Amino acid sequence: MNQLDIIKKFVDGAKYYMVVFDNTENEEFGKILDRNELPAIDLSKHEIHRSIDYTNDDILFVFDLKSADEERVDNPLQLLLNNLEGARLVELVYPNIFRWVYDGLSMKAYAIIPSGNQKQHSTITRYGGSAMFCKILGQHLRNISRMMKGVTPDYEFLQGNATLPELELALGSVNKKTKMYSVGVSTDMSYLDIIKTSKENISSWKPITILDMKYWAKEINPDFITEAKHIKLTKTLGIDDAYKYYPPCIKQIMGLPYKGNYNRFLLARFLLSVHKQQEAKFIYLSVLGGEEKDHVMSGECSGQWNYIMNNMKHYQCPACNGLRKYCDKTCNLTHPLELVQERINERVKAVKDATDII
Repeated sequence: MNQLDIIKKFVDGAKYYMVVFDNTENEEFGKILDRNELPAIDLSKHEIHRSIDYTNDDILFVFDLKSADEERVDNPLQLLLNNLEGARLVELVYPNIFRWVYDGLSMKAYAIIPSGNQKQHSTITRYGGSAMFCKILGQHLRNISRMMKGVTPDYEFLQGNATLPELELALGSVNKKTKMYSVGVSTDMSYLDIIKTSKENISSWKPITILDMKYWAKEINPDFITEAKHIKLTKTLGIDDAYKYYPPCIKQIMGLPYKGNYNRFLLARFLLSVHKQQEAKFIYLSVLGGEEKDHVMSGECSGQWNYIMNNMKHYQCPACNGLRKYCDKTCNLTHPLELVQERINERVKAVKDATDII
């Protein structure tokens, strides 16, 4: 199977995929493609990326053995050796579940999270959604490597600002940074064979496994993960009396003179979880300073609100761990929506009691 066919297989079913052009003055940064445009791309020069979202609402799980603090890599060979050791440990515990890939720099494990499957979706919601499960599973796999090496595992499953990348370098695509290719590999291969396979772009297609969520609920019990506590409100609150039911961390973010991109992201997710869209946006804009408000209304971040609003199925309300930076030490909440949920329950009960009297 040639390079183009491998890429087509990998991007098949993706919500979208795109070309990221090599840095030249005469070309735009990137472009979303349709299937007819892909053959015209110079695949030896330009990268192809796909969204982790599938059109059927499944999610591509990507476990990168290169940790976030290794963004700058001074010794790629040592990184590969470390990655290969970690991959072999994961494969030892979970054989033949993950599709292993070397993207020209680091090793990764792929799987598909079946969030588009209604029968399995109920299990995923116990983790707080598919994005949350991706983070929890990634940390779980990293802990396997840590324990096998005699290092204490990290049970803080959801690291503060951790966000899922929206795009993944396509299998078969060139990696512009290393001039090597993303290829399927096996943990049985030597590091020399992996490098040779990546340099020469030698790859074959192997389907990516769809995870069985019932199995993973036994492996990683969501009831034991405080950070994964999930509350989905069935009703919304009006503007008038809502503020007093916000958690201290959200109130602190609202009070910041300048929120910044990530804090706006957290705030928008909370407000959209509590209020109707129009009311949530009104509150969101009302707590922004003049310059920042102009920035989100007509500047580079003008599409941020709509993007979050249209993707709440994946993002949902941030959990306590994601808001830890602004946590009040006296706060006893285990989820930011707890007080809101209690208020909604009170209202529902009051209406029911009034109806019973009548």
